[in-house]
Amino acid sequence: MKDPTPALWMLDTLRALRATLERIAVEEAACLEAIHPDYRASARNLLHVMAFHRHAHPGLPKALRQRGLCALTDCDAHLMSSLEAVITALEALEGLGPSAAVTQQQPGSPAGLGGPAALEQHGDRLFGALAAAGGAGIMVTLPAEAAGSPALVADLLAAGMSIARINGADDDPVVWGRMVDALRAARVIMGRPCAIAMDLAGPKLRTGQLALQPAVIRARPPRDRMGRPTQPVRILAVPPGALPGPEDMEAVRLPARLSKAKRLKQGSRLQGRDGSGRWRTLQVVRRGPDGVLLLQAEKTCHFTSGLVFRQRHGKARLRVGPLAPESGERLLRPGDVLRLTPEPDQGGGTLPCTLPEVFGDLCLGERVLFDDGRIGAVIRGVSAQEVVIEVTKAQARGSRLRSDKGIAFPDSDLRTPALTAEDIEDLAFAAQHADMISSSFVHRESDIRSLRHCLEGMGRGDLAVVLKIETRQAYLNLPRLLLAAMAHGAPVGVMIARGDLAIECGWEALAPIQEEILRICTAANVPCIWATEVLDTLAQHGHPTSPLLTCLSFRSNCEPDDPLP
Repeated sequence: MKDPTPALWMLDTLRALRATLERIAVEEAACLEAIHPDYRASARNLLHVMAFHRHAHPGLPKALRQRGLCALTDCDAHLMSSLEAVITALEALEGLGPSAAVTQQQPGSPAGLGGPAALEQHGDRLFGALAAAGGAGIMVTLPAEAAGSPALVADLLAAGMSIARINGADDDPVVWGRMVDALRAARVIMGRPCAIAMDLAGPKLRTGQLALQPAVIRARPPRDRMGRPTQPVRILAVPPGALPGPEDMEAVRLPARLSKAKRLKQGSRLQGRDGSGRWRTLQVVRRGPDGVLLLQAEKTCHFTSGLVFRQRHGKARLRVGPLAPESGERLLRPGDVLRLTPEPDQGGGTLPCTLPEVFGDLCLGERVLFDDGRIGAVIRGVSAQEVVIEVTKAQARGSRLRSDKGIAFPDSDLRTPALTAEDIEDLAFAAQHADMISSSFVHRESDIRSLRHCLEGMGRGDLAVVLKIETRQAYLNLPRLLLAAMAHGAPVGVMIARGDLAIECGWEALAPIQEEILRICTAANVPCIWATEVLDTLAQHGHPTSPLLTCLSFRSNCEPDDPLP
């Protein structure tokens, strides 16, 4: 028997795919029934796209292009209507009548229009006037200085801020309330709309408080590219109550107590051992009328509380004043073994963890990342009381790990709820003032149901929710998260937290991952907040990536070739 012609093979393949999509819709009828009517057509399209990319032959797009037909790789927003159009066109080219199993037009999905129209509608609901104004805008995280400063907020509005973001991980409701008041005043002054987004902090998986250690002030001479000092370092010794002049702001400031300071003149020398135990000489450059001394040193100096420097051939003395203790740290090298515990810092080979509830979800061999991925480790032992880890990634000379640094378990299936008791308290403020809620560290459908239940209990079931995709677990579970969110009638969106995703998944995988997230959001006709932390250094240094601004984009088409997860 002869092989079918390419055209007949394409027709058979496309009809089989159509039958698969129809079957998926029937099999998932209960799931679709649970979706709110406003999102049901979008949810059906999402299921179609997932099934299509799972079952489509890898050579189909190329074969369709060679025939001059749509390859269906950029039709995720309206897949079934596009598939029907391609089948009809191919049948007409081959002189074949329409197949007997012509699918009924999906409601809400007119050919070529359903996806963009639905996306625009959902974007209007989520972002309001922002979407109608051009489909893109800028979200700015308000700093603490914005509280009580309408002028600062007005400047941000004038610079293009479309959404003001309040980070629930910082400050408190009193400061947040002042930010809201400042924004409202600025909106009146500028005559421009601006939505308010409230970020819930979520569970804080971080290193606990390490034992405090003595503070050190380091004064290092500037050096050239060969490491050679180019000029002495300038040090400002400030007695209690003295106010240095503005001309000395660039000098290293050192609290000090001086005795017989009147004996010190320009060129006088003070000698003593610094914090490293090395002899150092400080030369007087100028003595101010209020007792402030401007000194200079040829070599790097480390100052700690109580150090004494005495005048050479004189009786004047300088004693370093009290310095506030600094957060403790651990110097970690590859091969070091540590125990994560819920207990306070015990020194040695232990490391306190703020969220020991996750210990029960961890397994041997899984990775652990600290401080934005700067330090990596592997789990060697697990119990309910502690986790034994071996450091695998750190600088050869050691990497310093301090208190309150992030901990990530990218390989682990964590069951910790995304909504904490603190988040529920913060929701009361958000329900009163915010236009949308950003849910941090959302992992599974139950996280969304818990958030919606709390909002409905506060009488704000209509409040928009943005799902922050910042972990590998959330990325892999994104289709189910969207279906759970679309079960409610309130607006829904997605935020791609690129920095957090890159830490868990690797920077080399970030580009395809964010394209995949955009594809899934396109299939669900859900607006996506994309490119977090890209505009700050773009403005400062001419290249993107950094912490203040977030670009919003409504994505209607994307064409990655990788299949959906």
